[in-house]
Amino acid sequence: MQFLLVGLGVLAAVAILSYLWLNKAVVTGIRVVNPEGGAGTALVVYHPGRFGFGQRVRSAFTEGLVSNGWRVEVTTASSRAPTDLSTYDLLVVSGPTYWFTPSRPMLSYLKRLRDAGGKPVVAILTAIGAGERSNGILQKAVQAANGELVASLLLYTVRPNEDLYGINDAEEIASSAAKELRLPAS
Repeated sequence: MQFLLVGLGVLAAVAILSYLWLNKAVVTGIRVVNPEGGAGTALVVYHPGRFGFGQRVRSAFTEGLVSNGWRVEVTTASSRAPTDLSTYDLLVVSGPTYWFTPSRPMLSYLKRLRDAGGKPVVAILTAIGAGERSNGILQKAVQAANGELVASLLLYTVRPNEDLYGINDAEEIASSAAKELRLPAS
């Protein structure tokens, strides 16, 4: 019995530490992509995750915007991320799913945002294979921040994306979504 209790304690400690490690905030400055872009200015706020898939997806979406002439400012979902969206035409939030919920830094950023003023928002969420619950939470967080959700991408690393998008390549899906993005008329 004592062995079982010790084993459960160790398992709980590992779960807690992994949750904290996966959700650790990452602080960066703002990187500008295509500074001369005239189609509009997008702010991409992301949590990089720990495994690279989300970064590749976010980069593909960013490059899709750039190919359409957008100026894109990219930063992490940290305390330094801009919350005044008045100079932006679009907000893109992107992050991974951990424990069936969006990453804590992404949700914290949306709470700090408080009022997006009806700004168009694209939500990009990555998951291993079960992201529906997490995607719903992220969409509700965008709505609670008074953002107008204009697109939501849920992209998987293991589960086929073909079921949702007709193709499996997550980077191609993200790039195409950015290129085909149409904002509501102001």
